[in-house]
Amino acid sequence: MKTIFRLVLMSCFFTMTINSNAQVKNRKAIKKDFLGCNTPDPIGSFALDTSSPTRGMADNNFLWDNGKTINVKILSGSKSLKDKVKKYASEWMKYANIKFNFIEQGDAQIRVYLGDKKGDYGHVTMGLGIKCLMRDPNDFTMHFDTTDLITEKSLKRTVLHEFGHALGLIHEHMSPVSGIQWDSTAVYARKRLMGWSKEMTDAQLFRRYNISYTNGTAYDPKSIMHYPISPWETKNHYYVDWNDDLSEGDKALIAALYPKNERVNKVPRIIITNVGETIIENNSLKKGISIYPSFSINCADKPADIYYVCMLVDENNYFIPTQSNNYNINNKAGCIKVVKLPINQTEILNKGKKNFEIFIPASELPNTISGKKLKVYFRAFLMQDGELKELLGSLSNNSVMLNKF
Repeated sequence: MKTIFRLVLMSCFFTMTINSNAQVKNRKAIKKDFLGCNTPDPIGSFALDTSSPTRGMADNNFLWDNGKTINVKILSGSKSLKDKVKKYASEWMKYANIKFNFIEQGDAQIRVYLGDKKGDYGHVTMGLGIKCLMRDPNDFTMHFDTTDLITEKSLKRTVLHEFGHALGLIHEHMSPVSGIQWDSTAVYARKRLMGWSKEMTDAQLFRRYNISYTNGTAYDPKSIMHYPISPWETKNHYYVDWNDDLSEGDKALIAALYPKNERVNKVPRIIITNVGETIIENNSLKKGISIYPSFSINCADKPADIYYVCMLVDENNYFIPTQSNNYNINNKAGCIKVVKLPINQTEILNKGKKNFEIFIPASELPNTISGKKLKVYFRAFLMQDGELKELLGSLSNNSVMLNKF
């Protein structure tokens, strides 16, 4: 169990900045000399789905159903700009067994905002592949900062790149077989001037994935999913220019992920929708804290083990230290509940009635927090082949004052 805890924490702590007291913090705005893609890549969770030596990287766990029609709604922008986005996004349909259905009214799985009035988003897809279904249906799932898209080439490559993420593709420069010799000292210094922290630079540039679900691949510097690299960023002055078109590797990969026939490399694909508030309450009957996450979850293609992770935080959003033997995650108060999901059966959790509970006994919590306000940091992970893949994460809005039982 301790090994499982350590694995969970490796993924839990990736996307947040923590200090010695493990403070949960919101993402800070960053300044950029060019607008890269802020789409979060999965951690230890990609598939190199290829038998050809030139294809790139994707996460098969977050692919759409093969042959699916995906409704796309462009929420803003002129008719001319919308038409260009539709044109370039549709390039993927030439090679993938997938269809983008552009609509003006009704529900859409992909919702695109064109403009610069939505905060410091830049260019970003909110959720790789089907993870965008967790987004509030009234909000966008993809954002383009049009102030950066001043040429036809920049518009085209950005649309192709972000819709690649929407189909499940990840950043090619993070391939473990790229061989890129980053000059980390120079890159850290330059990015620091742009407002990037070391953690942000690591996350966007230097992180490398473990290889899983692969039968051999090579790095594709021509991929539309590759960041540009300047000569000063590498020790050997290696560089990659802007890629404006789909590479042959991109075309081959997307055709393998969404084939005309049945998919070959099947893995569990977890679809989470209808995400609501996670509630934390005192439970006088059981003498402890009950936690009720709220969402719908479905598993396609193969059964899966889902790890539900709850960690308690105080009213200042700091994790609670503990010495409990049973409810301890890296010396912080919390617990893990493992659920095996069957195929094609939707589980509806805590919608209308409380039908799924995660419980922490008060006797396992430190005496110092009795009578103090607590919140819960809830995360859901897929466990596959020894890797944890984040599905969902949220810090509860409601709090509870721990009773003295």
